[in-house]
Amino acid sequence: MSVLSAELVGESLVQWHSCMISGDLQSAKELKSDVEALVKQMEPDDKMLAYYQLIDFRFQLLRNRYEQGASVDEDSLYDVCVEIDDYLRFMYYYVSGQAEFMHGRYKSAIRTYKIAERLIEKVNDSAEKAEFYQKLGISYYRIDQYTFAFSYMEQALEFFEKHDTYRLNEITCKQVLAAINTELRRYDEAERLYDEILKASIPFPYTYALNLYNMGANRIMLTRFDEAIRYFKEALTYEAFATSPLALKAEYYLTHLYMRTGQYKGGLEELEAKAIQHQSKEIVAKCFICRGLYLTDDILLIQQGLRKLESEENYFDCQELGEEIANYFKQQNKFETALLFSEYALEMSRKRIILGVDQT
Repeated sequence: MSVLSAELVGESLVQWHSCMISGDLQSAKELKSDVEALVKQMEPDDKMLAYYQLIDFRFQLLRNRYEQGASVDEDSLYDVCVEIDDYLRFMYYYVSGQAEFMHGRYKSAIRTYKIAERLIEKVNDSAEKAEFYQKLGISYYRIDQYTFAFSYMEQALEFFEKHDTYRLNEITCKQVLAAINTELRRYDEAERLYDEILKASIPFPYTYALNLYNMGANRIMLTRFDEAIRYFKEALTYEAFATSPLALKAEYYLTHLYMRTGQYKGGLEELEAKAIQHQSKEIVAKCFICRGLYLTDDILLIQQGLRKLESEENYFDCQELGEEIANYFKQQNKFETALLFSEYALEMSRKRIILGVDQT
């Protein structure tokens, strides 16, 4: 029996919970057995299990009211299903946010998390609050809103750093802070954090490999491409990382860097096939750009790839790639084309700012 992620099961729990909130007992009954089966396959997660138990308790209350033949009008349904305790309402929005994040809908995840945040003071567990701030901070990081991301990460760290039990959470927060410092070109602070967390993550193979991956991304920003290649290759030697979704991105970075440094000996077609198999629109789009820029000199293919990234609101990568493409054509003395992509990169930079305006 395959193990299911807590986020995937949480998405089904939210659907079940929504049926109860709307008073749709029939649909809630139909979903109950499906949800129970999913929970049995779920990876260990005490918080998601507690959420399931709370929803199940509410389901029993609602079903008992119907089966006892009580007259259930809209007001009574509201009493049972909506005016539930604050923690259950918090979990509804918290888990909904996780589902949105899992599907890459980061703006929607933040909007949902922000509703949950209004109830955060009703959560008694300090560790749970810190974990919530961590997830909200990561969501802001994913849409390049570094001020908000930094603030929430520091709130999470305030708790995690004081408790050895949450060492992995502490490392995760510092990974994000290091990445933010890299992208803000505060390279010395990023390097200090990477050194610290690399040592701390030695007992955790996946986390250690993830740090190697992040350091590879850091070296790309520093244009130290040979070091970046070394870090990505080393990360992929760890099985836990090599079988994770991030492995595909590491393989893309390697292929891309080989092209940029003149070391490319093939492999783009295989990478693109993997990206299609894993339904990674981002990597497929980037393969288009790599092919058009480094292999076929096809501006239309480059533009097609950029449009695909734009459709996913991946403006940070659009900006970075726009700058790379502009520099490539500048080195070839194709200044008109270089100017076109420099202006494109500037436009994407503005879109990144606009993207964050409605998140607060």
